[in-house]
Amino acid sequence: MPGSLVPAGPIFGPDPLVIDVGAAGAGAPSLGVPIRPDALNAELAAAGLPARYYFQPPRVTVAPRLGSPDLDFSATVMVEAPVGPHPTYLGGSCTFSCTAALPGGAEARLVEALTHRNHAEPPARIAPLFVHGQGAPTPELLMVPVTGSAVSCVIEEPPGGAAPLVMSVQGGPGGGVDVQSRSSFLVSFSPEAAESVVTSLRDAAAPPFVIRNVLTEQFDTGAASITADVDVALDKLHAVLAGAVPPGEPWPGGEAAATAYRAAVATGAVRINLTETDTGTLLNPTGSSGHTDSTDSTGGPGTSGPSRPSDLSDPAVVAWLADTDEIRKAVFLLSKDPLFDVATGTLPPDAPPRWWTEVFGDARVTLKTAPMTAGIRLQQVLVLHGTVTAEQTIEGSLTEVAEAARTRLETYLAVIAI
Repeated sequence: MPGSLVPAGPIFGPDPLVIDVGAAGAGAPSLGVPIRPDALNAELAAAGLPARYYFQPPRVTVAPRLGSPDLDFSATVMVEAPVGPHPTYLGGSCTFSCTAALPGGAEARLVEALTHRNHAEPPARIAPLFVHGQGAPTPELLMVPVTGSAVSCVIEEPPGGAAPLVMSVQGGPGGGVDVQSRSSFLVSFSPEAAESVVTSLRDAAAPPFVIRNVLTEQFDTGAASITADVDVALDKLHAVLAGAVPPGEPWPGGEAAATAYRAAVATGAVRINLTETDTGTLLNPTGSSGHTDSTDSTGGPGTSGPSRPSDLSDPAVVAWLADTDEIRKAVFLLSKDPLFDVATGTLPPDAPPRWWTEVFGDARVTLKTAPMTAGIRLQQVLVLHGTVTAEQTIEGSLTEVAEAARTRLETYLAVIAI
């Protein structure tokens, strides 16, 4: 085995092993952490090197204040003086920081579980890569490589109520790519929103915010080399995109482009046939009925290539690959000129996904009203081998703040009479 052998990266696919690390805090539910083995773990073990595993951040939480165990959350609300039993709220704001880091001690518990195989049986597709055995070096644990991070704060509107909660959010879009990175937000309140936040904190309930973090994560195909035949029906794709964002309106950031892409695959506007080149197994094409005829070397029906079953025959793996950034980017590069008007502009407030900016940069992008695309199909063939990237969206509410405010409300809320 060559002395230059190094880990390749987390194995691709939709099926990590989830290991429970217990509750993340008082009153919190048990936390399951997705774990992926390195694509070369078998080779690393054979060479006497430590196996490597990668965790995917499972959720977003409020970060602690720098140099303090207190949470990095602070709300200031203004009321009209004099303050009576039913104060008149004037408005307010809050600031807070969030992180995708695991709770303290979780990484050590994960390493212990991997070392002693104190976990559920891994999914069959990746089980051979969980290779830690008796007397083997202590396995290494890292975070899945993250090449992009977009963080947003979403305001949850409560049901009913005399008036909607009007809040504005600043900060956050460009999140960090390190597990300890923090994203900070400033949220301004209308009078109704200020009252709602004060009531929530005094009742030990979470303020009505959801933090959404879209991570662009990097994986490896291992020995597999996958050919993707991409076929785009431009008129069908235009219809799907127009249903998401009307022609002439600028495309927003966030999840809009990814959601429209998935809809295009689901409706057959985009078809992707995947072939694993080392086995010759044709995978079910996305956007089809799920059955694909293939041809053997004699021209008759059958499966091409060796009879060894492909790991990629699982429809869930096919769907995961079809949703990788590499294939999304290929679809939009094919359709960029015929379907979109691209003009100088600035990025939308919600940061677009990384694959979108690699196609359009920071341009203002609008869908053409009536492109001449009837009956036109565009095709491209690309090979996925080695590194592939895919998005994972994780979320979190401010439940930690609610629990902390139960005993130390004055640390997190200041009410000022004006």
